[in-house]
Amino acid sequence: MRLLFRRPAAILLLLYSASLTAQQHSRTGVLAATQDNTVENTPIHWTINDAPPFHVLHGEYQRQGICDVLTRVVHRYLPAQQASYLQMPQPRIAQALDNKEPVCFPCMIYKPAGEPRAVYSLPTHVYYPHHIITSETTARTLRALYGEPILLEKLLDDSRFRLGYPAGRRYGILQPLLNEHDPYLARAGAGGAVAILHMISSGRLDYTIDYPIVANYFQRLYNRSMVTLEITENHQQPVAGAIGCANTDWGKSKIAEINRVIKQIRTDPELSEVLQLWHSNGLNNSNDYDYFNQQWLQVFDGGKARQQ
Repeated sequence: MRLLFRRPAAILLLLYSASLTAQQHSRTGVLAATQDNTVENTPIHWTINDAPPFHVLHGEYQRQGICDVLTRVVHRYLPAQQASYLQMPQPRIAQALDNKEPVCFPCMIYKPAGEPRAVYSLPTHVYYPHHIITSETTARTLRALYGEPILLEKLLDDSRFRLGYPAGRRYGILQPLLNEHDPYLARAGAGGAVAILHMISSGRLDYTIDYPIVANYFQRLYNRSMVTLEITENHQQPVAGAIGCANTDWGKSKIAEINRVIKQIRTDPELSEVLQLWHSNGLNNSNDYDYFNQQWLQVFDGGKARQQ
């Protein structure tokens, strides 16, 4: 599938002109830029990281990650809103939000009630739940031992199987369980999820926990088969993606602007196309994902309405 992206000139100029200095923008620089302007006139300072297929910073699918496209789509419907891009590792993004720096991250897990760290947009799209990702050989062993879906708590207690995942990643409703178990490896650095899958493929790790789209990206790029196994603790509980901004007046202002055009963002053809691309593994019809996404967005919207 070839993606037909429409790139507004202003956004392209900002993206292509982003130097290493801009990508490693200090907190002081961002704050100074914000203090020199009113909240409404400041750009959205997007934090991005090397985490395909959310952000793809180089290679065949450069700028064709889900959140690469999402940021472009946001500015398609907010054309007066400028953008800047700050490349940071995942732990640094979390620190920036904790420090209430004026930044937004487009690849967060939606939390209806918000949290001290960030204020969230309405859901932008929905992911299939986190799965166990492993090799075909290990998948056969795990199914024989635990069946499917697999009770993650029991697998985490089984020291024969080595778990690895990227440092700084969060796993929604699975996170409290993971907090109780140290992984064999929490890998820091760029391209963490793909590096973890390479280690599984070569036998240096046994499994990871991630979205099926990560396995789909790996298989598409490297033609190496990975198996995804469902997890009991989050079975049939999709994850809503959302944009998160610092929990400040600045962040709340940016989220209010984004929510104003959320319907257009959700139905944008470019975003729909990239979501279908990465949710397709050759086994399911891409239209299945589109139906799944629209149905679950309605469910999440209904839950938000009940809370209000």
